[in-house]
Amino acid sequence: MFHNVAPVRGGMGMYLLQKMGWKQGEGLGKNNEGSVFPLSLDVKTDRRGLVALGETQKKKASVPTPIIRDLSGKHPVSALMEICNKRKWSPPEFNIVHDSGPDHKKHFVFKVKVNNEEYQPSIASPNKKHAKAQAATVALQKMGLIPYPWTMLYLCNQ
Repeated sequence: MFHNVAPVRGGMGMYLLQKMGWKQGEGLGKNNEGSVFPLSLDVKTDRRGLVALGETQKKKASVPTPIIRDLSGKHPVSALMEICNKRKWSPPEFNIVHDSGPDHKKHFVFKVKVNNEEYQPSIASPNKKHAKAQAATVALQKMGLIPYPWTMLYLCNQ
């Protein structure tokens, strides 16, 4: 591994060895019987941890991961932002599709574009913040990350 590497010409280690009487080409130790070549290194590149030679790794049983992730307690817009960030997609784009009604009582519909797919709720919301959250909720439902409301009703009635 290090046979083609040029020998060390200087440095603190070389200085200390020469100070203790070592000469280049000799082995290390009291009787000069030690290794003449530098130690070879195994560089660990994976992130699995250290495993002894006699130890065998147990394979984990393949458990299917659930489609529905735990997004409880998170605002739908921030949950959608996190999903896009984790999957290395561009951030979601929210655009207003429809606003109607008098100035004191408007209704809004937003659509969201995630990974070049558009999601739009079918009902209007009383304010822009709620309309944005509703668009994000529809996107998360269609992506299979949160259940549809009727699915929750079905599960609760069983």
